[in-house]
Amino acid sequence: MEPDVFSSYRQWLDHEKMPKGKKSALVAALALFSEQGFDGTSTVQVAEKAGISQATIFKYFHTKQDLLLAIVEPVMENFFPHYRDEFFSGIRACETLPEMVSFMVHDRYAFIMGNKEAVKILVMEMMTSQEMRDLFGKLLAADDFNFLAELLKMFRETGELRDDIDAPGIIRIIAGQLMGFIIESNFVPSIMGDKQRDLQLISEQIVRTIAK
Repeated sequence: MEPDVFSSYRQWLDHEKMPKGKKSALVAALALFSEQGFDGTSTVQVAEKAGISQATIFKYFHTKQDLLLAIVEPVMENFFPHYRDEFFSGIRACETLPEMVSFMVHDRYAFIMGNKEAVKILVMEMMTSQEMRDLFGKLLAADDFNFLAELLKMFRETGELRDDIDAPGIIRIIAGQLMGFIIESNFVPSIMGDKQRDLQLISEQIVRTIAK
């Protein structure tokens, strides 16, 4: 059976079966970590916003870091989707490498917009935390991440992909461009232009990097 499409962390959390106190802690931490940063937020503040005791937080999360990971891991794991039908039907409708790249950029941008708080936390932590960067790298190297093999096959079938580009390389390039865009839009919004034009420029830059 095809797994449910992960489109929003909050929506996913609404459907997860877990104790009310645990869910309240995650919702509160999501908001506070995105507003104040992980280091700038205490578990006391999370408890106050969630309307629970600090002891309840540590009942479900042994450390503050565990609370952070419970937020960013689901988003990180689904940044490049594990589901197939919907995503790959969109890819198959594209005939050229530029069309495929443009589809991916717009599709994943929509995912980012649906997870703005969690992605902002993830980006901030990846800039400062080697552990977070290692976690992302470990995900890309996972043997069971079949999405990569199928994506590479479809890109290769266009005949336009550079021979020395592998699947993790494609993901790193696309993720890097999108993450840079998110950093700019969050921290230097004054330099942002038209969204659709910016996404097109990102797509063109990626194509120039990976095309023959």
